[in-house]
Amino acid sequence: MLLPKIACAMALGAVAVTSTFTPALAGQAAATENRSYQIGPGDILSVMVYRAPDYSSVVEVGADGTIPLGSVGTVRVSGMTAPEAGAEIARRLRAADIFKAPVVNVLVQTYRSRTVSVLGNVTKPGEYPLERGQIGISDVLARAGAVLGAGGGTIELIRNGAEKRTIPAQDVLLGRTDVVLQPSDTLIVNDAATFYISGEVQKGGSYPIEPNLTVGRAIAIAGGLTPRGSAGRVKVTRNENATDRTFKAKSGEPVKPRDLIVVGSRIF
Repeated sequence: MLLPKIACAMALGAVAVTSTFTPALAGQAAATENRSYQIGPGDILSVMVYRAPDYSSVVEVGADGTIPLGSVGTVRVSGMTAPEAGAEIARRLRAADIFKAPVVNVLVQTYRSRTVSVLGNVTKPGEYPLERGQIGISDVLARAGAVLGAGGGTIELIRNGAEKRTIPAQDVLLGRTDVVLQPSDTLIVNDAATFYISGEVQKGGSYPIEPNLTVGRAIAIAGGLTPRGSAGRVKVTRNENATDRTFKAKSGEPVKPRDLIVVGSRIF
């Protein structure tokens, strides 16, 4: 199982996602990613020939998986790593009798062919590259600045445009689930379902729904009853089939998303 890269901060009912990646290691990580990443169409490559700046260039990999190099024509690089592409370009330069022992360095400047999309409750939605082989959900959510509800929330993983898997956010936060992503995957971060409570409770407001939440537990989450509050005078307004229904609820009544719980006062 991949180690989660999400830091849990249980404040105000939300969890901020942060990466454990440190600036001091950025250069080493970038170099490692370039060495292992498989080049594909749309990627932007920097091709540098040692001591021959006239032969160096920045090129985009075409839809056919090739790059144009004026001195040797087109070179197929799709599916290669950056070092493999450099070796192939060096071989072509030797074969064309341009250099006897060229040293060619290839770097991926922009990753476009192997990306995943992140949408929903994140601070930085968009596309993120899979620069190395084993990148999990937690890694990409950390980059995207996902905000996961402490008491719920889900992450939808859409693969191949149709296959969908719903993962509880809590499972990712606790490291129980961290799926290795594939190119073109889409992640959608959904807020936790919530309920609203008001009336004779200490802290009325909106709260995320926990698993197996009941009315009694909801009152406890809201700080408990006020001195005037009555556990026997609780009403719930629930939207069902586009119609609001209000009913008297006991302590064990399950709480549903968007329920409005109103706690009444005791009769003196």
